[in-house]
Amino acid sequence: MNRRDQLIEEHLNCVHWVIGCFIRVNSGVCGLEYDDLYQEGCIALWRATETFDDQQGAQFHSYAISVIRNHLVDYCRKIQSRTVPVVSLEDWNAEASQRGAATWDSDSSLYVEQVLEYGKRTYSGVAKLGVEALELKIVGYNGTDIAKLYGVQPNHVGAWISRATQKLKKDLSLVENGGTNP
Repeated sequence: MNRRDQLIEEHLNCVHWVIGCFIRVNSGVCGLEYDDLYQEGCIALWRATETFDDQQGAQFHSYAISVIRNHLVDYCRKIQSRTVPVVSLEDWNAEASQRGAATWDSDSSLYVEQVLEYGKRTYSGVAKLGVEALELKIVGYNGTDIAKLYGVQPNHVGAWISRATQKLKKDLSLVENGGTNP
């Protein structure tokens, strides 16, 4: 067994300790479950063995804990930034009317992620592309960025979003009037 493998084996408990002391496990969020965090922590431990310079007199244990903690904090921030927020339909309407897009007719709040997932499962063609574009907009992409991803003109993305919004609005109005739940 080489020195790097020996360091990893001797310090695996550091991963568990860092998760217990510094990280909040959230089994309700994909990527923040204990097993996912432990795996990411092990990757950080491996990286620590790659970058550790024992010539400087530092102890590997302290260095490994710092590297693992920093990596897991960055990883959690990345996962949290990907979660789709709860959006008030009033806020959606205000933002949509400012840009001249279709608005929703309801005052209630819903999980946008669930609505978009319904659209991806149900729609095809332009409407499905619009749902995908809406997801990208929620995480911070603008129309030009989305157009580059798909290799189309930015006005195409706007048309896709408009079509998806119209279809989702229609389907949600059916739910409000006693239809089936998406």
